Amino acid sequence: MATKKKGIPGWFLENFFSPRTDRVHHVLIRGYVPEIDDYEFIESIHIGLFGKGIRHGYLFAEYEGVDVEIYTVSSVDPTTAKRAPLELIRFGKSPYDFFLIISVLSQIPWIILRNLLKERRIRKLRAQDFRYKPDTAFLCTEVYWHAYHLVGVDIVPTGVLLFPSAYKEALDKGVIRLYYKGILRRNVDATAGKKRSTASNTALAADE
Repeated sequence: MATKKKGIPGWFLENFFSPRTDRVHHVLIRGYVPEIDDYEFIESIHIGLFGKGIRHGYLFAEYEGVDVEIYTVSSVDPTTAKRAPLELIRFGKSPYDFFLIISVLSQIPWIILRNLLKERRIRKLRAQDFRYKPDTAFLCTEVYWHAYHLVGVDIVPTGVLLFPSAYKEALDKGVIRLYYKGILRRNVDATAGKKRSTASNTALAADE
């Protein structure tokens, strides 16, 4: 699942990378929890300069009323889709990847210079322009990729910077597909945008 993000980071990622997307913050929906009639999710966030990292939460409790896009991974069977989030348990205490942000910012001047020399133009940045190696610290966009990578599915090719534009490219290529787009409501069936009589029947991508 992906949401919009306000502020300078969201504006920068939306306007300086190609393909363009306004969906900046990414969340991995793990599965339905019938005892509380909600969906568990996994994300990586930062609080302050060095706080947080991987965390769990409940989807409607935190994201109801938010403009979201929910995706499913093409050509992945339900068993694999449910197993992918479980693989992230080994990274339960992983920190937020501040060093990746520093790495990206430090590479940008050289990428622009390289494009000027090789392509004779200034263009928007692409995820493929950057040097990137996955580690055990996570931005929100790295969580989704790692979960599926651990079960043998690469949503984005290994070595490509896991920024929002890389997922937009995966969407354009059909590697992932749009499952639902709109305001997240407990009484909306995400498969068709129709209201349902009971919240417990709400359909979301994690249970496909």
